Amino acid sequence: MKAKNIMNFVLTAMIVISLMPGALAISQFSDMIVTMINQEPDPISPGNTVDVRFRIENQGSNPANEVQAKLILNYPFSLYGGEESIKSLGTIEGNQMGDIGVREKWKLLADSKATTGDQNIEFWYKISGGEWTKAGDYAVSVRTREAVLAINQIKTDQDTIVPGTKTKVSFFLENLADNSLRDIKLNLNIYTELATAASITFRELPFTPLGSSNEKTLKSLAAGETKEIIFDLFTDADATSKVYKVPYTLTFSDASGTNFTNSGVVGLLVDSDPQMSVNLEKTEIYSAGAKGNVEFKIVNKGFGDIKFLDVTLKQSDDYEILSNPEVYIGKLDSDDYDTAEYNIMVDSKAKDSVSLKLQVEYRDGNGQLYSKEIPLVLKLYSGEELKQRTNGGSSSGWIIPVIIVVAVVGFFVYRKVRKNKKK
Repeated sequence: MKAKNIMNFVLTAMIVISLMPGALAISQFSDMIVTMINQEPDPISPGNTVDVRFRIENQGSNPANEVQAKLILNYPFSLYGGEESIKSLGTIEGNQMGDIGVREKWKLLADSKATTGDQNIEFWYKISGGEWTKAGDYAVSVRTREAVLAINQIKTDQDTIVPGTKTKVSFFLENLADNSLRDIKLNLNIYTELATAASITFRELPFTPLGSSNEKTLKSLAAGETKEIIFDLFTDADATSKVYKVPYTLTFSDASGTNFTNSGVVGLLVDSDPQMSVNLEKTEIYSAGAKGNVEFKIVNKGFGDIKFLDVTLKQSDDYEILSNPEVYIGKLDSDDYDTAEYNIMVDSKAKDSVSLKLQVEYRDGNGQLYSKEIPLVLKLYSGEELKQRTNGGSSSGWIIPVIIVVAVVGFFVYRKVRKNKKK
C-alpha cells in the first residue's frame, strides 16, 4: 500500500509540475510570436514610403539563437533605398515577451499606381540550424490622397442668356485622384425646398431642363481623365435680367467605397440688349416761327427693364428750347412706355422740317450703360397744307386773336381819352 501511495504522489507531482508556466520546453519554432505593431503613416498613399514595425517575442523557455527575419513583398510594395530584406535579430532569450520583445522595422515604397485597400506582406523568420518559417500575413493599409473631383470649367454656348431661349451649360469634370472614381452625380438645384419652423416654401429659378432631369450621372472616371456633362436649359421668357446663382451638388465614391459630396454655385447671366423705340407722339408746331409743345413717346420693347432713363433735347440753330431740356424718367419696365415733353420755338427761317436731336441715356438690368442720340424729324407746312393741318388756321393763328384784342383795347382807350378832352 505504501509503495502504491508513493507512486500516486509522484504521478500527481509530475502532473502539477507539467502545468506550471515554463516547466516544459516547447519546440523553439513554435515559441516565436510575431506581431505587427503599426505602420507609419497609416494609411499610406501611393508613391510614398511607409515604416512597418514588428515585435518578435519568444514565449518559450529556451533561447532562440541567431534569429533572422525577412519580408516577402508583393505588388505594390518594394524595399526603399538601401533597406535590406533580411535582418539579423541575434539571440532572443526565453520568455522575452511584451515590452522586452525584439523590435524591428522596414521602410517600404508603395507604387504610385497602387490601388486603395489593405495590401498584405509576409513575415518570415529562421532560427540557427532551422528552416525559414512563415509567421503570417500582415496588412498594410493603402489609400489614395483625398479623392478630388475638380470642376475645371463651366461654360455656356452664349455669353449672355436671352429670356425665352435654350442654352447649353457644360461642366468639365477632372479626376485628380490616384484611382478611378465612380457613381458620379451632378445635380442642379434649380428647385429648392426651404423649410422653416413655421412653414415650407419653395424657391424656383427661371430655368427648366430639356430632355432630362436636373441630375446627370457618370458611371466612372479614370484617374486623370476629364469628361463633360451638359445640361440643356430653357430660360423663362419673363426672367428678369440679372445674374442667377444656381447651386449644384456633386457626389461620387472612390475605389474604397468612401462617399464624397461637394457643392458650389454657378452664375448664369440672363440679359438681352434693351430694345427702345422713340417717336414724336404729339406736336403743337406746324410752321416756321411757331412755338408750342412737342411730346416724345419712349417704348421699352425688350425683355429686360430699363433703369435710370434720362432724356435730353439737344440745342439746335433750327429751334430754341423754352422749357427744361432734360427730362428724367427713371425706371421703364419691359413692355411699357413713358413720355417726355418740351416747349420749343422753331426758327422763322426754317424750311420744310427741322431735326429734333434727342439724347437718351440709361442702364439695363445688369447695370450696363447705354447712350445714344436719336434724331427725330418735325415737319413744317405752309399754304394749303398748313390750313389742313390746323383746320383752316395755322400754328401761328394765335397772332390774329392777339391783334384783335389789342385793337379792341386800343379802341376803348382812344374813346375814353377823346371824351375826357371834350369835357
